[in-house]
Amino acid sequence: MSFSEGRHNENCLIQEGALLFCEQAVVAPVSGDLVFRPLKIEVLSKLLAFIDGAGLVDTTYAESDKWVLLSPEFRAIWQDRKRCEYWFLQQIIKPSPTFNKVLALLRKSESYWLVGYLLAQSTSGNTMRMLGEDYGVSYTHFRRLCSRALGGKAKSELRNWRMAQSLLNSVEGHENITQLAVNHGYSSPSHFSSEIKELIGVSPRKLSNIIQLADK
Repeated sequence: MSFSEGRHNENCLIQEGALLFCEQAVVAPVSGDLVFRPLKIEVLSKLLAFIDGAGLVDTTYAESDKWVLLSPEFRAIWQDRKRCEYWFLQQIIKPSPTFNKVLALLRKSESYWLVGYLLAQSTSGNTMRMLGEDYGVSYTHFRRLCSRALGGKAKSELRNWRMAQSLLNSVEGHENITQLAVNHGYSSPSHFSSEIKELIGVSPRKLSNIIQLADK
């Protein structure tokens, strides 16, 4: 198989198949037939953006290769999303030099940067239209980008992210209901309480009381 990008060319021998991660390159068979199936890697970009956002791994940005090949043994994991995510997390714990190249490629993708942007804005209370304007694209295109990067509707994802962060702070007991509502972009304490109850079935105050009783 031949890879070319600009004036750079490289050949490699593939006999049993492989997983190919590539940025922008021309891929062509030198001999034989090339049978391929494109795979969506946005789920990995999203997962990596969460991990990097939490500061759990070293995110030193090295110059990435234009393409990375993984051995055939990894092909089966792509048949199931849960297996794929589990494998990805295992690799991140102790990444090989080859897998670090995969991470470098993912960190260059727009999906990765978009998820990071949305995470940073998840408690701002801004509407999707406002976020799209800030991101620099039209509202329609922004929704399309978000849907592809998140694998679903951005509004629902942001709502769940905001809920999770506010509940963590609520359980830790560092802020009262009013402070939680203001700090996480809710319009009022009642809006905060009603939305949490709608999503998980109990109010944040009741949930906090349940957890405190369980700790005693």
